[in-house]
Amino acid sequence: MPNILPPTLEISAAYKQSLYQAGSVVTRINQYPKGIPVKLHQSTLIMLSAYNPGGRLRLLGWNIKMMRKLEQELKQYEYFIGKGSLKEVSEPLFMVVLSLPKAVVLARKFRQNAIVMIRHQRLSKLIFLA
Repeated sequence: MPNILPPTLEISAAYKQSLYQAGSVVTRINQYPKGIPVKLHQSTLIMLSAYNPGGRLRLLGWNIKMMRKLEQELKQYEYFIGKGSLKEVSEPLFMVVLSLPKAVVLARKFRQNAIVMIRHQRLSKLIFLA
């Protein structure tokens, strides 16, 4: 996929060390998520963002504009506002009730390197898109 880079070991490690939060849900990669509402226990939840496409830093204004565009795409789905954090750095994201195939298409549209898939009583998975 153009503009999406394969993950380096450092990038992969950063994703895995990050804390992901949206609504009442909190998780890390390869850990069981906490706080999934009962009504979402049968759902696939995807965390995705439009920040810094392809792993390349962008200006704050540009990132905000792209997040607004992504939010418009999510209006037809149930979603929650959240963030991914590593140490003192964080980026906004959305957690959306969405099938994995649809999530991959949407994340690629916004040139994202990866998404996080969350399911009740299953380990959270990092899915690279390159």
